[in-house]
Amino acid sequence: MSIRMAAIDIGNDTLKAYVQGLNQEIWIPNVIAEIGESRDIVELEKHPLDGLHVEIVSGALKRGQGVFAVGKLAGGYSHNDELTSDSEKSEADQPVIMLLTALAYDAAKAFRPKNGIIEATYNLSTGLPLSEAKRGKRKTFKEKLKANSHEVRFRTTPEIGGTLVRLKFEEVLVNIEGHVALIDLTTNEDGTVRNEELTHMTVLINDIGGLSTDAAIIHEDGTVDNIYSEGIKEGVSPYLDEIMDRVYHDLGYRFLNRQQLVEVITSEKAEERNHIWIKGIRTSIQSIVDEILIKLAREEYKLIRSSWNKVPGIRVSYQIGGGALLLKPYLEAMNEQEDNYPLRFVGAKDSIWMIARAYYKLLTVYLQYKNSQIPVTPK
Repeated sequence: MSIRMAAIDIGNDTLKAYVQGLNQEIWIPNVIAEIGESRDIVELEKHPLDGLHVEIVSGALKRGQGVFAVGKLAGGYSHNDELTSDSEKSEADQPVIMLLTALAYDAAKAFRPKNGIIEATYNLSTGLPLSEAKRGKRKTFKEKLKANSHEVRFRTTPEIGGTLVRLKFEEVLVNIEGHVALIDLTTNEDGTVRNEELTHMTVLINDIGGLSTDAAIIHEDGTVDNIYSEGIKEGVSPYLDEIMDRVYHDLGYRFLNRQQLVEVITSEKAEERNHIWIKGIRTSIQSIVDEILIKLAREEYKLIRSSWNKVPGIRVSYQIGGGALLLKPYLEAMNEQEDNYPLRFVGAKDSIWMIARAYYKLLTVYLQYKNSQIPVTPK
């Protein structure tokens, strides 16, 4: 059986993955809920990703096994779990559950079972926050995936229910999240160079995630500044939780999860943005959102200023990640009033997908290099 290629960005709010190319995307909200082996349903969901109900047995999990609703399905349970500021991606079970579920879904769609089982092997590229990478967590996370066996059985899931997938990993690359963004900014999908000027200057990549922010300073020669690159435990998730609590306290409206709130804040329809419907009445939550998100914007701006003070040679700073989308109007207004740094923001899809895309590009380069090093046996 052929080995599949996968790049997975286990974001604090969503998992983003590319499999077998940059045109095959998997997007799953990073929410799980531990439930039973069966679930009550009126009508089965239309798509497997809307009804991910899995039993996982894996040596990479602290408890070894469990039965979970994952993603959109989990969002409907009142006892669902989202990562908190105390969570470490390299240590928590939830990132592993998300990763294994995404790969098992891909395998179930790509292969037919043999004797009721799908055996799937992957070359994987993923990553950890800068703060965890600095403490040597990349090696332990890699070994946790490579050294253990993993089984995912889909329970009551559309189309693939009853399928058992056994996963193993041939290669696992664990990258540094913020650092890899420059790879995506400076290369096209075919690996050719773009934005060449960025390769001749010192760049600050400010990756604002759900639970942490990576401020990676990358010098002209492509090296990361190990001294002044910082990772802080500040991200949008606790602030989203605060908004949800305030909305419930003030208006009696309960968001089921963070993703639901993000969709309201970033709605493509301007008239629906920052508005909810209560008893059929359109109600603004703009003042609550502004009051709370501006607090995070101030913290992020302090980090940007600190990075520039320590490394004055920084020429430009890119704000990326889901948090950058939410904070863009606040950071831009703040910057205009204060230091007027050369801050750049990427498009909505690029901001969300560029880390996963960079992982895939790095995996492609790594495998090409590895294959070129295999000695040819003389005939």
